[in-house]
Amino acid sequence: MSKKSFKELASSNKTETNMTERQINIISAAIEIFSEKGYEATTTAEIARKANVAEGTIFRYYKTKKDLLLAIPAYLIDMSISQVLLDGFNDIFNNKYENFEEFLREVIKNRKNFAYENMTILKVLFQEIPFHPELRRQITDGVILPTSDKVIKIIDKFKERGQIIDMPSTSIINLIISSIFGYFFLRYIVMLELKWDEDKEVDYLVQYIMNGISKNKTMSNEG
Repeated sequence: MSKKSFKELASSNKTETNMTERQINIISAAIEIFSEKGYEATTTAEIARKANVAEGTIFRYYKTKKDLLLAIPAYLIDMSISQVLLDGFNDIFNNKYENFEEFLREVIKNRKNFAYENMTILKVLFQEIPFHPELRRQITDGVILPTSDKVIKIIDKFKERGQIIDMPSTSIINLIISSIFGYFFLRYIVMLELKWDEDKEVDYLVQYIMNGISKNKTMSNEG
């Protein structure tokens, strides 16, 4: 399994794109440098050098550096990375699962592979989402919301089977997403250099989530 660059995603894109080769080079360079240095510490001159274009060329396509940052998720949503995220995730819903834990493991495995392959791009998004409301909206509208209804149906099904506690499905989704993305953030961004026992850590993550939502656990109102 190898990491993918934006340029590789663009070249393997299954859908039509109006991006020029210069735009692809600029976006690819921006992602790499934003990932290494962060948005604020990066200059458009550095991006231009990396992309092998004149700095003025960047401003022909993007009025400001902020516009360049916001263009990243917009392009990702239109390109194959969105297909990988949504279509790959949608494949999960085509399978039948005997229990919720089996479904959960499949979700984590699927997203773990995606996170590793797209580590550089995801690092930029993780770094900048807290500081840019427009970026949050683009990710929410283009990636998270399209899958929410399907996930809710899966959760409702297992609640009916008595495998999950009677908590609002949206709250369960939020808790699961927080746990999984928190794990990915530590694994692939904060503690990238540390050695991890991948299988064991995934087992721990699944146990942690299941112990919080398993039907045989009771919620206490005391204290």
